[in-house]
Amino acid sequence: MTRTAPRRLAAGLTAGLLAATLVAPGVAMAAPRTDSAPACLMHPLPLPADASLAWAAMLVDPAGRFIVGTGRRVTDQGQESLLLRWDGPRVTVLTRSPGLLVAVNRHGVLVGDSSTSTGNRPWRYRDGRVEWLPLPPNGIGGYVTAVNSRGDIVGYGGYLEEPVTLRWPVDRPDTVEVLEPGGIPVAILDDGTIVGEVPAEEDRSSHDAGARAAAGRGVTPPPVAWVRRPDGQVDRLTAPGAVKSTVRAARGNWAVGLVADTADGQYWRMVRWDLRTGAATPVRPGLIGMTGVNAAGSLLSYSEVDHLDRRVPLRSVVSDPVNRVAAEAIADNGLVVGRTAGLQVTFPVRWSGC
Repeated sequence: MTRTAPRRLAAGLTAGLLAATLVAPGVAMAAPRTDSAPACLMHPLPLPADASLAWAAMLVDPAGRFIVGTGRRVTDQGQESLLLRWDGPRVTVLTRSPGLLVAVNRHGVLVGDSSTSTGNRPWRYRDGRVEWLPLPPNGIGGYVTAVNSRGDIVGYGGYLEEPVTLRWPVDRPDTVEVLEPGGIPVAILDDGTIVGEVPAEEDRSSHDAGARAAAGRGVTPPPVAWVRRPDGQVDRLTAPGAVKSTVRAARGNWAVGLVADTADGQYWRMVRWDLRTGAATPVRPGLIGMTGVNAAGSLLSYSEVDHLDRRVPLRSVVSDPVNRVAAEAIADNGLVVGRTAGLQVTFPVRWSGC
């Protein structure tokens, strides 16, 4: 299961290249039902005796068996970051964490990336060891974003530059491929379908508006969400009247993201795409954030699960007057993982029956 939408945004392709590679299929909007259901149950996850939870990823594989996260422990040399895995009620320290944890598949293969002295490096943890993934020979850094059940990994190269889509196929070890249409992939599905986006140029340089003006940039191409089929065909993910689209997560036949009807992007709306048809369905207002989606199309936010026909709140049992929950990933069986935090305590949790 992947984390939500790109953690890092980079430059988009030109409008001409987008027009040449992305074809918008016909789409339709339909209104969802507004049923409600009681909250699902929260269960704390145990931590190793000498470890505590760090503010990092909490992930679950699509089958709902493996929960993984990053912990830390104090040593004589300072704090040590750890990769943690929960298999049922048992928690195991896998190894020292090599960097940012990004995704896990149903076989317990973990992927992430790390900042090194030579640039950002993607890695894979399997069979009890960490392996560095190869990069294209042009010197760009690499970032991973997702892994499917087969073990195929996707990511991108080039940060704060024009991003290129990268794929590491499991059946061709020590190989990295550069794919069209470029941009940042968010998910790779089990059949090889890749879902991603070409971010707007403004997303990579919004921290420096003066530099953008000095560079004389005019109208920048809008962000565009896309789906790349196993045969290489690329379709745009959009909605009627939308001029911008971004994707946050994908799983099975579903993707979730945002669309905007105006170029300034002041009024974004959440949508759920059926990847079989390209049809976009609006998500009812009031949901805060998008952190995941499962094969049933259930959309996870920070504190709720939005099913196709109802919403289920995620509640905390922390006995602290000020507390909150932060859900991060959802499995196909409805298992949700994340954290709950109060003034005095923060710990990893799972919610069942969601």
